[in-house]
Amino acid sequence: MKKIKQYFLKVAVISFLFLISCDNANDLLNQYIKDGPVIYAAKINELHTQSGYYRFRVNIYPAEDVNRSYCILSWNNAEGLKDSVRIEYKEENFDNDLNCYYAIINILPEEGIQGNLEISGQNVDLFGNRSLIVNGSAYIYGLNYVSTLINAQTSFSTGNNNIIFEPRVGAVGNLLSYEKKSGGFTEEVFVSDNSYPLTDAKPGGAVRTKTRYHISDTDIDTLEVVEYLESTIPLL
Repeated sequence: MKKIKQYFLKVAVISFLFLISCDNANDLLNQYIKDGPVIYAAKINELHTQSGYYRFRVNIYPAEDVNRSYCILSWNNAEGLKDSVRIEYKEENFDNDLNCYYAIINILPEEGIQGNLEISGQNVDLFGNRSLIVNGSAYIYGLNYVSTLINAQTSFSTGNNNIIFEPRVGAVGNLLSYEKKSGGFTEEVFVSDNSYPLTDAKPGGAVRTKTRYHISDTDIDTLEVVEYLESTIPLL
């Protein structure tokens, strides 16, 4: 008889714990279904980013959705706080050449954002439903990066007929002006080749050059070295 009582006691305890467990599970489930099933908007198919100088561009390829309304782009600022911008799916935000919606986001230098930046995109439809999040990243070029750039070294051909620029990785050309025999400096020109003919150059005169870079093919900005390189035209 004692064993029978112990058996029924165990069954009662197990049943009680099972009922409590079911109640907890129901409470947990009710938290998610009390407002009805979750409905997601169509997400972004592709999110392409392009780096720039204190700015970046995002090219948005949304999934087909008759109810799509806008996209929210968000990122963390230098203090770790979330910042965001709303991009409407309207004609003025559409790039016909790339067949996508786009936005160029400017960042103030005082915000302190430089280097790699993680960006997330999320669609919202006409009913306020949000999509799953798509992530991307861009590089924010700032003064820290530009301060590491170096001007291409220069040399001169025999007779000072040409100035020759040292090839540098990422360089797309050089700004150039030089002192003339007739006095003064030439107007500054941009030279995309590795050499440039000098006309009326003053032997012993000064040359000012500054190298311009385009680090990645997809970047939306070119970068220039902060200071000019000053060199001297050789004496004949």
